[in-house]
Amino acid sequence: MQRVRLWDIATSYLRISLSSFGGGLSAWAQLVVVDQRKWLTDEEFLSALALCRILPGPNQVNFAVYVGSRLRGIAGVLAALAGLIVIPFFIVLLMGIAYFQYQYLSGVQSALRGMAAVAVGMTGGMGLKLALRYPFNFWSMLIMAAAFITIGILRWPLLPVLAVLIPISVGLAWNRVPEARPPGEENHES
Repeated sequence: MQRVRLWDIATSYLRISLSSFGGGLSAWAQLVVVDQRKWLTDEEFLSALALCRILPGPNQVNFAVYVGSRLRGIAGVLAALAGLIVIPFFIVLLMGIAYFQYQYLSGVQSALRGMAAVAVGMTGGMGLKLALRYPFNFWSMLIMAAAFITIGILRWPLLPVLAVLIPISVGLAWNRVPEARPPGEENHES
């Protein structure tokens, strides 16, 4: 893999952060890091994102650290974090000041609701786009439907639902993975 310039890492993360005001950071990160820059594959993206979500701290900060570290080590981490945080910090600061001045205007409330709807749509679109790249089976569809219904529709608490669905998902996936054999040991039937 060709050495990635620090400037490219910083500007890519700046684009991700500026494009995702109001939410949808994961969707923008997938678009830029996987689809456009091709720094990660879909599988690497999903694995890294899952890891970053279980680690303490903000998910996308963790993900920026992962991508920056993978591409250029400590310098890459600093470039990714600078792009993700520095300019957006000042923009959010200015937006916060403006919000407290104008929060009661109906246009401000409408704009915020619109930004939230776009973020939800982008995150759902990213999930659907990634899901369609993998073969479906009955059990994965059942787990997905159970998660959507219990959390999205019934509004059950996230942690208890995940405490039930994660072990089931891992068990089902475990049973589908073929046994690994050491090199040179093919399965010979007698």
